Amino acid sequence: MRVIALVASLAFTSAVAAPKPQPLLGKELADFLGPVSPNLIHWSKCNLLDFWLYNGQAMPPLSGRVGIYVGGHPNFEPDPGSTAVRGRLGIFPVKWYRSMTEKGFISEHGLVQLDWYWIVDIRFTAKRQEDVDRLAAIVSQLPMFTKMPARDWHPPLT
Repeated sequence: MRVIALVASLAFTSAVAAPKPQPLLGKELADFLGPVSPNLIHWSKCNLLDFWLYNGQAMPPLSGRVGIYVGGHPNFEPDPGSTAVRGRLGIFPVKWYRSMTEKGFISEHGLVQLDWYWIVDIRFTAKRQEDVDRLAAIVSQLPMFTKMPARDWHPPLT
């Protein structure tokens, strides 16, 4: 009986600790997007204790996904066999790691150091390199990547 109670307790704790992504809407979406059209990528967000996860799903005719971690301690590891390519995301230099997933998708993964603490771990995934490039061009226009963050900057806490 104690084992069942322990398992139930751990399951409940895991469910509480891992909130489900919520769609970005209204002012929060407008602040996140800046000049970027809301009709290009559908965004959702998870607020966790000390980091934020943004998930983007491209809207047709564009296809692909983007995942953005914003926090101080990313768990970044380039995919085995990936190829390093230097580039930019907005005003920030990035070393992209390009690879092919088992399902035939192209993945481009990189880190962006926003300031002394905030780091962005970002990954684009799509069937075609053109879609990865287009997603990166769109995301490059987000306010998070177009200017240096203010000294006390942090992602919105909502």
